[in-house]
Amino acid sequence: MQIRTSSNAAPQSASDAARKARLTLRMACASLPHLSGVANIIRIVVDSRIATAGITAAGKLLVNPAWFNQLDLADATFVMAHEMLHLCLESHDRGVGTEHEVFNWAHDYIINDMLAEEFGRRPPRGGLEYAGARDLSAEKIVTMMRGGQIPSPAPVPRSTMRAALEDAGLLPESRRDLGPGTGDVISLQEEHELFPDADPSVESQTRQRVRAAAAKALSLAKLKGRLDEIEAMPTVPASLPRDQTAVANAMRGLYAPPWELALQHWMEAMAPGPRSYARPSRRDAGHSDAVLAGRTRVGWTLHVVLDTSGSMQREITRVLGLIAAFCESVGVGQVHIVQCDERVTRDEWIEPEELRSYTVQGFGGSDMSPAMLALAGDPEVEAVIVITDGAIIFPDEPVPYEVLWAVTDAATAETWRPAYGQVLGVPPVG
Repeated sequence: MQIRTSSNAAPQSASDAARKARLTLRMACASLPHLSGVANIIRIVVDSRIATAGITAAGKLLVNPAWFNQLDLADATFVMAHEMLHLCLESHDRGVGTEHEVFNWAHDYIINDMLAEEFGRRPPRGGLEYAGARDLSAEKIVTMMRGGQIPSPAPVPRSTMRAALEDAGLLPESRRDLGPGTGDVISLQEEHELFPDADPSVESQTRQRVRAAAAKALSLAKLKGRLDEIEAMPTVPASLPRDQTAVANAMRGLYAPPWELALQHWMEAMAPGPRSYARPSRRDAGHSDAVLAGRTRVGWTLHVVLDTSGSMQREITRVLGLIAAFCESVGVGQVHIVQCDERVTRDEWIEPEELRSYTVQGFGGSDMSPAMLALAGDPEVEAVIVITDGAIIFPDEPVPYEVLWAVTDAATAETWRPAYGQVLGVPPVG
């Protein structure tokens, strides 16, 4: 890691803060080893222009020397872990298009509750606390702050409906003016103001490296949690049910081999960002003279066609587990799974975490056309993963969305060349 000292801090104070930050960053990784990859990219910046501590999307971890030097080692370690977890939870990206500071507070609640459980101590210096926040979504916490169920560090903008009901006396007034906010997630605009001379291309590349390291850290943390769950089981099921229903239990890998990285890159490329008129929306295509811009989605939907033909029974578990591992890192809010053998057997919308234990039904024929054509009729569908062994029937003409064929049979993946879409071979485990 690199240590950079701002010229606006007293030399001795800045030097002490830099040494302390480097030490406590290592201490945080000793307790949370999955954060080591993130810590190796982080650049510590001692800077008096911020009040406490903060993190940029490019991995600059800023600390105010006067404030940071007053912390004991345990509290300073807590702060280091807190800032790294903002990167793992993608606080910068997920706060785009929302009330940035309010979303920051929501993640502060979640992170502090996670670390309070991990370290067995309360957040330092009056950090935001709410028991059980680690089990809630940031969106849920924002809603609870708006409703006064969780105190906010500063006024939270009320929705129009809430304001009208409060003003009419039909709802109690929301709690407000509870002191200064934390504001440790430094936006791109704020980062540019703090570091106007930074090379934009270098910063962009660094943000990509940080994002990749953070995604890997999150996957490793989930793997540890899953292994802990398995160790806690009194018995481990010997096998999956042998009838026409199988339960897919998702497991994560210790690292991402090339085929997993290829899947992640495809998912990231397909993830919809803020749309513009540069690419007209497919909504109402052919029915209007107006060109429509697409809408921005927070937590986008991943569409999956699952080949449930008999030859796929043993392959489904590991591929669903792989997809589940990446859903959070690329901002997937829901997974739309259409199961098909020679007809659509199930069509449902689930949360990504439900892929850990997902019921698969079918194991009959091998015609994916019904599922793929059904999705073609939805103008909001822009990308679909088809999980198959390749021994299938599918539409001859290209469908109006991007297709990734996740092929579980290695020999087929080497030679199979459909007329459209990308083919990704998923080799056997081991």
